[in-house]
Amino acid sequence: MNKGKWIKIIFALFSSFSALSVAVVTILVFLFLGVASINNSDKGGDVIPDGNAPVSGQALVNAMAVVSELKKENTPLQQIAGILSNWDAESGGDPTSVQKRDWGTITLADMYNQPDFVITDTKKAAISWFLSTYPSGDYPADGIGYAGGMMQWDGKRLVGLINYAKKINKDWWRIDTQFEYLRNADSYAPSYKKYLTQTFKSATEAAKWWYGNLEYSVGWENAPSAPNGGKEKHLTDAEAWYNYLSGNSNTDGKGLAVLDKVLGQALDVDGSYGAQCYDLTAYYVQSISHFTPIAPGGASGLFGDSPEQWTSHKWSIIKKPQYSDLKVGDVINYQPGGQVDGWNTDGEFGHTAIIGKVLGNNQYMIYEQGGGQPVHTSTYHYNAGGVASIIRPPK
Repeated sequence: MNKGKWIKIIFALFSSFSALSVAVVTILVFLFLGVASINNSDKGGDVIPDGNAPVSGQALVNAMAVVSELKKENTPLQQIAGILSNWDAESGGDPTSVQKRDWGTITLADMYNQPDFVITDTKKAAISWFLSTYPSGDYPADGIGYAGGMMQWDGKRLVGLINYAKKINKDWWRIDTQFEYLRNADSYAPSYKKYLTQTFKSATEAAKWWYGNLEYSVGWENAPSAPNGGKEKHLTDAEAWYNYLSGNSNTDGKGLAVLDKVLGQALDVDGSYGAQCYDLTAYYVQSISHFTPIAPGGASGLFGDSPEQWTSHKWSIIKKPQYSDLKVGDVINYQPGGQVDGWNTDGEFGHTAIIGKVLGNNQYMIYEQGGGQPVHTSTYHYNAGGVASIIRPPK
């Protein structure tokens, strides 16, 4: 919850108040704004763990940005998973990555000491040295490659990326810049577009095609082995990404189609303080009943404390539910500071999400967003004490 959402709630009450009451509430509004401007300087407080994602932290945030870019092209999840597995191996999903080689005056040790996901002066200096030393990208065939970016563009392709970024007036280390280059100017662009249009039965097939035909152009069987787990790791990672993105971890079921379509996107339904947990739930509710819920008491009491808005649209409310009460499609609302599964929600606002699967053995999968992460799925063990309510859509 945040200031913007509270303002909507307060003003929604005006129509039923007397003139004196309005005056009193107006004063309270401005008092609240003064406090909120201090307390909400961090734009909310949703804290979301990594759930069952194959990676964590900034790598997961970047991966979701990649998913968002690929969804612009209506890319199937199999292809998305194949790309993520490859880029995990190439750069750890880091668009600022500069391959750890001898970049002139910058030593191997210098490059190894550079932080991930940060475009440092050392990385910039390495790229500048390469451009000045090998302006065409052709370097001596001494076995030492020079590559950078999420896809680890090498030699001529790296020079192409840098020059393309200058042409469109963007930094080369941005994810969107690298996608624009891959789509429009990279020598691999035709192969990339062909990959997107292939029909793959599984993420494993997609990963094999990318590695064998785009990475090496010799086919999966003839492509050389990969470090850190070999070629097979590409396949297991691709399946892990597919399971995460489709919500299929630990189950063969399918997720909620309306939410599968927005995986990787950052939804900001109310236009206040960016993409928070409330926005995903509001989006989901709008898709079913075409109204925008208000959230008195924060995300934890989002719907249980305002029953009339739900019952009037034929939603049903279950407070303090047990695991046996959960059903796919329920909105689930967590207590402020409530334990979810090894982590606790925001101590003031709680958390809200949508149940995508009930997996058995006290496990369930949810769709959620917030804490710097766009829409994603997570699988948890159920902790009834941390849950305030579930709200069930009309039949």
